[in-house]
Amino acid sequence: MSENERSSRLPFVHIDIAPDMPEPLEAARKVVAQMFDLEAPSAEIAERFEMKVSVYDLGAMQMSTCTSSASILTRSTALVALTHVEHFIAVFYRSGSFSVTLEDERIDVPTGALTFFDLSRPSTIVADRVDNLGLTIPPDLLLPLVANPSVIHGLALRPESEANVALTMHMEDLWLRLPDMTPQEADAECQSLAAMFAAVIGAHVNRRSMARAHLRKNQFGAICRWIDGNLGNAGLDPATITAKFCMTRPTLYRMFEQRGGLMKYILERRLENVYRDLLDATLRHEKINAVMHRWGLRDHTSAGRAFRSYFGVTPRQVRANTGSQLGWPPVASTEAFRIKNMERLGPLLEQHKVRITQDKTGKTSPG
Repeated sequence: MSENERSSRLPFVHIDIAPDMPEPLEAARKVVAQMFDLEAPSAEIAERFEMKVSVYDLGAMQMSTCTSSASILTRSTALVALTHVEHFIAVFYRSGSFSVTLEDERIDVPTGALTFFDLSRPSTIVADRVDNLGLTIPPDLLLPLVANPSVIHGLALRPESEANVALTMHMEDLWLRLPDMTPQEADAECQSLAAMFAAVIGAHVNRRSMARAHLRKNQFGAICRWIDGNLGNAGLDPATITAKFCMTRPTLYRMFEQRGGLMKYILERRLENVYRDLLDATLRHEKINAVMHRWGLRDHTSAGRAFRSYFGVTPRQVRANTGSQLGWPPVASTEAFRIKNMERLGPLLEQHKVRITQDKTGKTSPG
């Protein structure tokens, strides 16, 4: 394939981690570090861990397949704060099943059930064997089409439902078409997929008669974004928000019920920003209290206790580990999962002798 032909096709990467490579589990951890903390359920599996990941970059979305040994994948509150990516994942297992725990609720997901995850919220996935096909979807593409984003996290369609069959078959067909697809065709496909996902999510919510799904289309997302832009204001409270959005306090409280309450949401967002700043090497000169103050936390003692309760570590412990949490810099934007950023993994995988293929011609290089 010529350079011109290659440039007219979608970026592609395949990562092959074999069980005979040095520290295969550690290599796999580096591959999924932006999404999950990875553990093996036993020492034996860890020693012989294997993983194969293929990714096409469609521009707005990324589509991937992954097969691996038995895995425990955790997106903790600390990882949410560290990576600060707010994408959605739509994924189904081609074989096998998995369980997911969301805020102390366990859901068993059967083979073939399309399931949605919100990467801005914690989750733990346990699978005896990973064999999936999925899409990462940036928030800017899906949020404008969904009335209440809080219903997306953990939504699993019934495998035999018409919507699930149609969507999973479409995804399988799309995967087969990607090698010959142009970036322009991929962009149109992303827009179409977002519309289909939004329609299915909306229909599911309507069938369950969830009143929150009909609250002022897109207002929940607008409120969350406004809160995020005003976290440094220590006076941020329900009265401020209700005045800004011309709504009653009970309506505002109902909107945030699934997030544990409005003030809990505000506190957690503040703590996540503090966590991220404490890991920023360029901010090491700032005192911890100054970082907390910047994010609207004026009572530093109470904030310190809340931080430890939320993350399981103290602010001082996080500051001591600056730069060691991820092997490569997180990309806090809709660019997070682009292949051009995944290429940073290459030098980190050298010690594991991981095989990386960057196009369908078989051009392969050791990590």
